[in-house]
Amino acid sequence: MKLACVASALLLLATAGHAQNPASPFVSPVTRDIASGEMHEYPIRAAAGDLIAGTLELRELAGVVEFRDSADRNLKSFYQYDPQQRRIGFVAPASGEYRVQIKAYDGFTEGPQTDPGVPIPVITKRRGTYTLRLDQSVVAVRMRDVQVPERQTIQSSRLRQLSADLERGHTAALAEFWREVSGKGPLVETISGNEQDVDVTFLWRETYDTRNVLVYWAMSGTDYYMTRLPATDAWYKTLRLRRGSRFSYAISPNDKPADRALTAQLDPLNPRLSPDDPTYRFERSSVLETAGAPDESWFRNTPTQRGKIEQSKFKSTLLKNERDIWIYTPPGYTAAKGPYPFLLLFDGAAYVSSRWLNAPATLNNLIGAGRIEPVIVCFIPAVNRGVEQGFAGADAYGEAIVQELLPKLRSAYAITTDPKKMTLGGYSNGGMAAALIALRHSDVFANVLSQSGSFRARRPGSGEPNSVAQMYLAERRLPIRFYLETGLYDTVPSAGLPLHEMVLDETNTMGNRHLRDVLLAKGYDVTYRETGGSHEWVHWRSMLADGLMALLQRR
Repeated sequence: MKLACVASALLLLATAGHAQNPASPFVSPVTRDIASGEMHEYPIRAAAGDLIAGTLELRELAGVVEFRDSADRNLKSFYQYDPQQRRIGFVAPASGEYRVQIKAYDGFTEGPQTDPGVPIPVITKRRGTYTLRLDQSVVAVRMRDVQVPERQTIQSSRLRQLSADLERGHTAALAEFWREVSGKGPLVETISGNEQDVDVTFLWRETYDTRNVLVYWAMSGTDYYMTRLPATDAWYKTLRLRRGSRFSYAISPNDKPADRALTAQLDPLNPRLSPDDPTYRFERSSVLETAGAPDESWFRNTPTQRGKIEQSKFKSTLLKNERDIWIYTPPGYTAAKGPYPFLLLFDGAAYVSSRWLNAPATLNNLIGAGRIEPVIVCFIPAVNRGVEQGFAGADAYGEAIVQELLPKLRSAYAITTDPKKMTLGGYSNGGMAAALIALRHSDVFANVLSQSGSFRARRPGSGEPNSVAQMYLAERRLPIRFYLETGLYDTVPSAGLPLHEMVLDETNTMGNRHLRDVLLAKGYDVTYRETGGSHEWVHWRSMLADGLMALLQRR
């Protein structure tokens, strides 16, 4: 069924810098010229639960696509970093008028030093074209062949009470229940005789035709579809989770794997979001947090004193490229007080960003409280994005850091030469890179801080996972201290394994446990932490302080 706005006119917002195109009818597909800095807008009319989905192909330009409601709230956004065709769409939460906006740019550059990692549009007068295709699917047609067995009995004591109240004819109990849970997120209930776990019940209130509902989180699969409470609008899924869990999730009503990126949405009962910056325009997730989750005060509290952050460039002759880097100097820094301990963190833009990991605030608060020594930090991009390339690139990157970057930094800052006060760190591939580079350069870096390190990865040419553990096992014990942390629900696949091999591979959590056991068996000094988190920033930003205190505490 084609989009209901077939006869609608092209709407172009008359804002400064936007080209003035004549109105023309919108029939899917539509192909138009567009200039960098220009925005085109199309009206959409949809019924509650309709999926509006299709593709946008941008040629010669990059851009952003946004779907907005009549109150100008952003429902879904999609970056187009490079000219390409991308699948786009959203689910209409209610019957009414919506708009799709296409904003064209030359591309995106890194954000300002106050919040790096945030793409900033590059606007010139360059022109390009786009083709927009959108179709409208109603629930009854789209979900016609989808069958999801409702297998769960009621585990939640609160839902059992609700069910019993309804069976006794207390018809107001359902409305009372929804008022009770509104704004509180999933139900969290203690378990008699079990101090380690809690029962968490995710909820969805049906407001349009709903055939299934998926709790979309790190462990997603067919076991995480909800069950409808009979004769009500309440859908639920109860999970037994580790006490102190914190992770992001989404709710996907009328879920189909091929459409999940479009149907997944925030939990309307839960005000806790990631990122928690209300000005952030793009994809956000709901956040589950249970009592005992890692302390977030180190990055949330306003520091009494702030260090300084300077943006710079690292031009490497060995690597034949140039990278943005950020240098943090602690409050009250002077060369005369040096030399200072040094920390290098991969994935630097995310660590510096106040929206993502907010490491500068954590550093300021820890130093201000006397929990760690004043330290100079270099935030630097990761080796690369590929796990296999990570092995190949780590040796070259390590040489560039030792031979080129450190001499440059030491010429400008009072940085120690004592390996015991030199630390490498990062998350995911960055954590793996830190361990690999320290293995080759333990005479320079004697500390590794790894957050969810990708240690289950396979070295190219190796048939077995956990190559980093094998490499440390093969070496003599080196003078390196380790801080390793990971989430209990870290299931991120690595090494690009084909599906038939995935079943034989370990989770990322298991890869971290494997490396921990090898290091301990070899006699290394290892601090290991495992919490109810997953492979994401909402986990790493709270655990960073723990790692810094483990390796950089005052002695």
